[in-house]
Amino acid sequence: MKDTLQLTSRHSDPTNKSETSKAHLLIFVILSALMIMTRPYHFASALHLPSASLAVFFLGGFFLKTNKTFGVLFALSVSIDLASSYARGAFGDCITISYPFLVVGYFALWQTGKYCFFNIQQTNIALAITKNLTGLFIASSVAFFISNGSYYFMSGKFPELSWMQYSTRVAKYYLPYIQSPFLYVILGLAIYCVFGQIKLLKSEKINVK
Repeated sequence: MKDTLQLTSRHSDPTNKSETSKAHLLIFVILSALMIMTRPYHFASALHLPSASLAVFFLGGFFLKTNKTFGVLFALSVSIDLASSYARGAFGDCITISYPFLVVGYFALWQTGKYCFFNIQQTNIALAITKNLTGLFIASSVAFFISNGSYYFMSGKFPELSWMQYSTRVAKYYLPYIQSPFLYVILGLAIYCVFGQIKLLKSEKINVK
């Protein structure tokens, strides 16, 4: 009974909750900044950085989890696209009737990241990383096909083009599209593992004392 009370007390420690909230806020700021700096037609072309949007939603699901936070990040992505399109005077290029389907692909990434979360103390890290990268590949592919499929059927820009012809044209973009988030996700997971191991070692030292 005593052990149970101690465990409950530890989990309800306001200090731990405060640290978690601060960490989540920091992660949200970093992901937001990453999206702003790398989303196509914005700073990305000047900085020569691949788009991090897919990685942002995957890592957002992994670390932040809540649907409310997803909504905020999606609203940010829409704001960037609208501002960029306005600046270029080319609203019709990407803001079409098919644009709302982006939310489906991004939400697939968010849910996959959420599903792939792992606790460093309780998990085989190598297997967990493999699971994450496999999930990222699948979710990125889903996002690609939803985005391009909806654009083909609903944008009204390809009335004379068959689905097969359109598929052949966009196939060359598939690999670059799904490759773009991997570097960011691998880096994010590596940082998570390093900090997790450091925290674990500190905890073990305290327990020894």
